[in-house]
Amino acid sequence: MTPGSWWGHVTTYRGIVETLKQGGAPARALAIADSRALVRALFLASAVSSGVLEHLGDGPTLAEVVRRTGCRRPERMEAWLAVGTDLGELGCAGGRYRVRGRRARALSRGDGLLLAHYRSMLEYQVGPYADLAHLLDQHPGAGRDDLGRYADDIARVSLAAAPFVAALVRQTVLETRPARVLDIGCGSGAYSRLVLETSASAEVDGVDLAPGVVEAARQELAAAGLGSRARLHAGDIRPWLRQRQSGAPFDLVLLLNNIYYFERSQRAALYQEIRAVLADRGQLLVVSMTAPGSVAAAHLNFMLVCQEGAASLPGRDEVALDLAAAGYAVVGGTRLVPTEPFFATWATAGPDAGPPGVSPCS
Repeated sequence: MTPGSWWGHVTTYRGIVETLKQGGAPARALAIADSRALVRALFLASAVSSGVLEHLGDGPTLAEVVRRTGCRRPERMEAWLAVGTDLGELGCAGGRYRVRGRRARALSRGDGLLLAHYRSMLEYQVGPYADLAHLLDQHPGAGRDDLGRYADDIARVSLAAAPFVAALVRQTVLETRPARVLDIGCGSGAYSRLVLETSASAEVDGVDLAPGVVEAARQELAAAGLGSRARLHAGDIRPWLRQRQSGAPFDLVLLLNNIYYFERSQRAALYQEIRAVLADRGQLLVVSMTAPGSVAAAHLNFMLVCQEGAASLPGRDEVALDLAAAGYAVVGGTRLVPTEPFFATWATAGPDAGPPGVSPCS
């Protein structure tokens, strides 16, 4: 061991001892781990928002990346690429950069859910936390406008639960064989499409607040050859329901992952308006995360209550109580995700017509 290396080991040892003397070592170690996770999330979010990943498919050099992206500050691009390399999300060999990490590879392949997740992270998911002091000082009803600004990403991120919800919707359609279905908050049109694919005769009306999201859903359904049986509308569901009360009733109404956008005091009234367009023995299917119950639920609820208006996750029993107050018979319920407070509730406007084998909510 050389004198220099010996002294370096002594210095390191003394540094460790002094750190332990200061106390809080376990907490500091956890904080360092949190920081590394945050850096990874920020790197991937910036990779999506900047679009740089799409230029790394053929292993370009730094100069080629700079040219392709039109970058005017190559030293910043190089520093950013170095972050990705040290994280393991990128690889660099012979001066050429390649996508390497599992998350980065999924993003470069165009995973829609992950793209929306990371794209929403820098402002939508982080925003309420960064803005907390200001948000706590606002008057009632004031808040952020993330739900409008990031409507497309929110709709796509909500599809994280799609495998669980899709199986439920498919089962419900097969059991009830609806002729007419109303998809409230249809978003990307994923569940409207599922209904149409499950039943060759069903027709779907979908309503969503975001015109751009609705138009994209229309195009996707048309491309799939399902456009003739789908009518998607942009607007607020409440005035739309009032205009439709004299039309043909719906056999099944889907309210999936969106009841929390409506103010708590207005939910029973919304259910009543839905009941007015529901056929005798028709069913309403409500699916929602509830609070409390998990970190994910708490995070979502916090983001919701920071928005303009009065959005919030319902409590575990609130959905059934509001449905009963609106004159429904709650005929079944189930937890969809074992690790999350994510529940489905069936209700009927007429005599019991619940899905076989489903016990009432408790």
